[in-house]
Amino acid sequence: MELHLENKVAIVTGGASGIGRTTAEYLRRERVKLFLVDANARALEATAAEIAERGGEVETEVVDVRDYEACTQMVARAIGRFGHVDALINSAGIGGPIEFFSRTTPDEWQDLVAINLLGVMNCCRAVTDHMIERNYGKIVSLASEAGKVNEKRMVVYGVTKGGVISLTRGLAVELGRFSINVNCVCPGVTHTPMTSYITPEIEDAANRFYPLGRLGKPEDIAPMITFLVSDEASWITGQAISISGGFTRG
Repeated sequence: MELHLENKVAIVTGGASGIGRTTAEYLRRERVKLFLVDANARALEATAAEIAERGGEVETEVVDVRDYEACTQMVARAIGRFGHVDALINSAGIGGPIEFFSRTTPDEWQDLVAINLLGVMNCCRAVTDHMIERNYGKIVSLASEAGKVNEKRMVVYGVTKGGVISLTRGLAVELGRFSINVNCVCPGVTHTPMTSYITPEIEDAANRFYPLGRLGKPEDIAPMITFLVSDEASWITGQAISISGGFTRG
């Protein structure tokens, strides 16, 4: 399928590692102009260098998505560099304490909520005026199956991802009249730096819950994100799409 993404412009937060980095590579193959954002300057520089070496057009900015003003300035700089922004991919996120809620503290929740939920809200708000003015845009956020399925010891993480799902659906209703598509993807457990705690023993146990018999890879998620920012997905909005090897069904 031809996605016709040549010369589109995409901001990718969390673009220096994991699913964000892999998505950036998939977009590069489609000749998308990339504005990569991450809090990790060294990893961001390395990712951009690899993409540029492979012929991609890429700019970077170190941004803390918890800071709304920094997000608005980031969008302004992306527009200044490329003239416009067609797509926002919210991939910045962190894992939380894998612990029973009754054993956690508010201090442990703060960054989780601030990055995983408020950071997505900040970036969405920073880009929506521009997309409304252009009467065009694609927003894809990284949620999680944890936002759909209640799991013990993942309550706060699930709350943040459930919030992203709700944000996606609400924005889709508000922004549809401006030809702006808003969707999110919900991976199951996926091998990324965020899940480096997974030992072979944990993986063997977890695989039993997946009909396809394995955990995910970033390469399982990135193609769907790439499709959703294309005009081939122009009649898809407000969806929380599970990509989880059959962990959830229906």
